Amino acid sequence: MKKALPYIAIIGTSAFIGNLLVIGLGFGGYWQTLEPMEFMRQFEIQFPLLLAPTMGILLPAIIATVAMVVNTKGQRAVRKNWTIALICLMITCTITSVYHLPTNFGFMDIKYSEEVASGKLNLWLVLHWVRSMFVVVAAIFSVNAFNSSLIQNN
Repeated sequence: MKKALPYIAIIGTSAFIGNLLVIGLGFGGYWQTLEPMEFMRQFEIQFPLLLAPTMGILLPAIIATVAMVVNTKGQRAVRKNWTIALICLMITCTITSVYHLPTNFGFMDIKYSEEVASGKLNLWLVLHWVRSMFVVVAAIFSVNAFNSSLIQNN
């Protein structure tokens, strides 16, 4: 299992990038074309369907990345790359927990006026791209860590 961990981390993080692209480019673009009240009605149906696949990709990536940070003790360069990757994933989770999830629940409860919903959706998408960039950086550092470990072992 130990040998599989870097692959799980890299593949999971990379798949998460794809997931975020689908959400941002596919759903996000579509949601912006809708009237705010219609958007919130559709979001109530669509968000739960997006949550399970997202968590199914993200959780293994995070767990494997944490394991790689722990398992690379004594390999300074490798561990530094895994640590940066983990920090980027944690920043992504923080943005999601602080802004996206509370806002998502507000959308689902149709809690916002049309004006407020429109503004919140726009900020939601801006922050979505910010968190997406952190995941891209996490993927880059995961690959760097993997490559560094190959070089060290040769």
